[in-house]
Amino acid sequence: MKKEVLLDGVKCAGCANTVQEKFSAIEGVESVEVDLATKKAVLESQTEIDTETLNAALAGTKYSLVK
Repeated sequence: MKKEVLLDGVKCAGCANTVQEKFSAIEGVESVEVDLATKKAVLESQTEIDTETLNAALAGTKYSLVK
């Protein structure tokens, strides 16, 4: 399944890498691409990943999903 989300707080390549690592650690996620220019993350997963799970993965970071 494919899911696209907009990110807040992502300003540099290091930020994008951190978000990619956090999302990649979610069970069932097969790939993550973060586009710094559009501040968008595209996830491919075996099952549907809900917004709460994504927010939980970013807990403790300076990044969040745009509501």
